[in-house]
Amino acid sequence: MNQKISALILCSLLLNGCSKKMEEAPAEASTEAVAADSAVSMESEAKAQHEPDTTPQTEQKPDVILNTQVNSAESARRMVREASVDFTATDVIKTGLAIDQLTYEAGGFVELKNIDFQVLDTQSQSISDGKIRVFEKVNPVAQIVVRVPSEKAAGFVNQLLPLMYFLNQQQYSAKRYELKLLEEKIAQTQSVSSDTRNSQLSEIARLTQMEVQDRVRYSTISLIVNQPSTVRERIDVDVDAVARLNGDSFWKRAWNGVQYGWQFVLDLLVILITVWPLYLIVLILYVLYRVLKPFLSKIK
Repeated sequence: MNQKISALILCSLLLNGCSKKMEEAPAEASTEAVAADSAVSMESEAKAQHEPDTTPQTEQKPDVILNTQVNSAESARRMVREASVDFTATDVIKTGLAIDQLTYEAGGFVELKNIDFQVLDTQSQSISDGKIRVFEKVNPVAQIVVRVPSEKAAGFVNQLLPLMYFLNQQQYSAKRYELKLLEEKIAQTQSVSSDTRNSQLSEIARLTQMEVQDRVRYSTISLIVNQPSTVRERIDVDVDAVARLNGDSFWKRAWNGVQYGWQFVLDLLVILITVWPLYLIVLILYVLYRVLKPFLSKIK
């Protein structure tokens, strides 16, 4: 009886150990599968980071262009701030008006505004009545320079983001007042002749100092706004076709041709009469030849 009980206990222990090994095996297999999947995903992400993105972008601009926070080093100094932004917009006219409104709201003013429609290519098509239809490929470009208070310069530049869908270039510079004043004075000194009076030099220095002080108060922001090329159509006049349509009739032109031909003959006769000395020289040479020909034959 004791032997049977011990055998049953031994069998139960063996079965329990086998079941634990079978449970651990699938767990280890699942862990290895998860690790393999994670390694494959990491490898695919690494490849994607090194491969170029071939998806065309219809809009590319940052969330913020300039940081509005000013550190203690800048706040303790007088700085001359200048910024330049080049971007692409849908319409340069509407964008220019929006920039005017933003400048007015910021308490600044527009210093320069130039909108140009550059003609890149032209094609024409003839139509009736001496007219042509002209197709022009134009590239609208706006160059705008605004002056806004220095403390609002960064916020003003960031307000331009809704107006753009491609940011092409941005530049920013902040120079100390003394350095900017020194640069301006050096440039003025180089452009002034040596025989200039001291009063003129002092006046130039005074105006330079006032200009730099104004740049400290109002930051200079240069904007270049590009618009995608567009095609415009207009009707123009074909001068050659108009001349042909309004020209003389065939009989009129034929009569004019007869008159021009007769006039040409008369002019030719006048030219032939004008060169009469040439005929005289030819005649003299011919007579001398006839006279001297027998003597020449005897000598030979």
